[in-house]
Formats: sequence, structure tokens, C-alpha cells
Amino acid sequence: MIVRVHDYPARDRRALRVRLAPEPASVPGARRFVADGLRAWGHDALVDDAALCVSELAGNAALHGTSTYIEVCVIDLEQAVRLWVEDDGPTPAAAVAPRTMLPSLGEAPDERLDEDSLGELDELLDAPTTGRGLAIVSVLATDWGVEELENGKRVWADLAALDVAEAPGAAPVAHPLHGPQSPTAHSSEESLPDGWTVVTLAGCPVGLSLRQDQHLDELVRELTLIHVGQDDDSVELGHRLEAILRAPAHARDAGRRQAKAAQARGEAFVNVEMAMPRQFSHEVRKLDEAVRAADVLCEQARLLTLASPPEMRDFRDWMTAQIVGQIEDDAEPVSWLDWVSRH
Repeated sequence: MIVRVHDYPARDRRALRVRLAPEPASVPGARRFVADGLRAWGHDALVDDAALCVSELAGNAALHGTSTYIEVCVIDLEQAVRLWVEDDGPTPAAAVAPRTMLPSLGEAPDERLDEDSLGELDELLDAPTTGRGLAIVSVLATDWGVEELENGKRVWADLAALDVAEAPGAAPVAHPLHGPQSPTAHSSEESLPDGWTVVTLAGCPVGLSLRQDQHLDELVRELTLIHVGQDDDSVELGHRLEAILRAPAHARDAGRRQAKAAQARGEAFVNVEMAMPRQFSHEVRKLDEAVRAADVLCEQARLLTLASPPEMRDFRDWMTAQIVGQIEDDAEPVSWLDWVSRH
């Protein structure tokens, strides 16, 4: 179903919103964002279906939207929740339609999954990605649609609690959303689930940030290509780095996008904002330790990648201090230039 709607969250409704980089690596972050928010609201029964829906919607936006961002929002409708994924890509709303690969999936889109349709859903999950996402959403959601925006589109889906969706003669979930309320450019603390926060790298040096990001990619690439037995320390470190980077991938991609956009504008410094769970401070500490260990291997000529130069190590120290300090101590951001002047 494709419709034009203007449903924005009313100001008295609970809504969580985050903008992520339009990259496949952002999908796990979107899924966790929605799951954490629903659990905080007590909608545990909707977590699995919502996580699958937002994975498909965010995945489609990241892979096919050629946009500059994807925005994920979840709105509490009390007896249900509404999810949406918005992007500013050129693909028109009229092109967004489900490909029902199995007949029964198109006949009763608002029925809850029974044993047969679970088997059909498994077949969809094994099918090619293009077109399958909205077919899955149409099975899980009580209602869904597409809204044309001035720049881009928004695909939304409503998920009702089991006792509401299965009640005899239950009416479709109402959409008591009023607006309009313009989307914010970035996520505020009030629009994030419990346990999430926005970290700001104030006055982040654009060139150094991108060099550090490239250096990290080179390290991971070389370490993961080393054959087991050739250098067991390097292989173990490669696996460790890869595992550490998997969790905060959406935040890293968001930061990289903002730095590249600033570089394209000719800016030397930019304020980078990244929404992330507070648990990520532990991952950032581990990442810093792992990169330090990699630098030792580089200095010992056990890797072809060059060790981090002094300014890159300083940048990594600053970035680690900013993320950990803001997450663990609610510290105020300290710009790169201010930090350098003190150290």
C-alpha cells in the first residue's frame, strides 16, 4: 500500500529518533536503537518483530537510497508502536512497493504470523534482498505506508501488541499523530532510548580524522589477511580489532560521513555528533588498547602498515578521552585545539 500521509509524532507522545549514516554498517545500530527503546517502554513483546522490520527498512534505505542520511524513528502509540525510516535519496515513493514472492503473503498482510507463514517468512529471508524487505514488513505490520517528503521519502510501519492484534474483531490501529513537527538535524538526549547518549567531538580536525579512519582500515585489512600460523599474535589481534569495530560501526560511519562532508565544503574542523549506547565507552577503551598493540607490531616491522605518527596518536587519545569522558562522567566536550593546548 502506498499512501500520502502527514503523520508526525505529537509533542505529548513518546518518540525516539536518531540519524545514521546511509551505510549497511548502520543497520545493526538501527536495530539496537529500536530494541533498546521498546524495552525501556515495556514493549518487550514487540522487540523481535520491530527489529526485523527496521533492519529491512534501514537496509533498503542504506543499499538503494543513495541518500546522505537515514533517520530511524519509533513512536509509542500505547497499544502499538510506529516505526519509520526516512532518507533523502532520489528513489521516489511510488517506486517503493512490496514484491510478494509467496501468494499468501499478499492476501492477508495484517494477520499475525502463524506456523505456515513463519515458514514462508524463512523463505523470504533466504531470497534476494531487492523487494523482499517490504514483503516481510507487510506480514509483520498491522499497517504500513510511504510518505513523500519535500526531499526524499519516509517508509513507516505500525506494530500492534499481540493481545491487540489478535483480539476478535479488533479494529485497525488508529493513527492519532498530529503535526507537523519538523525532523531535527541531530538526535537530542530526549529523543534517545535509556542508556543512549550523543557524543560530540567538538572542533574535530577533518584531515586528521579521515587519516586515522584510513589507518584503522589498513590495519584491519592487513591483519585479517595474515594466514593463521604465520604470525599468531597478528592473527589474534586482527580478529580482536574486527570484533571491537563491529559493535560501534554505525557511530564510526556517522562520524566519517560528517568529516567527509566537511572536507567537501573545504572546512578544516567540524563538530561531529554520534548517537551511541553508553556501553560503547568500554568498546572504545578496548579499541584504543588494540590499536596501541598494533602500533607495536608495526614498529617491530611485523606488519607492512606504518605505525601511527605522533599527531595521529594524539588524535586517538583525544577522541578516546572525549567519548569515554562524555559517556561515563557526562563531561563537557573539549575541542581538539583546546585539548592540544593543554597536553
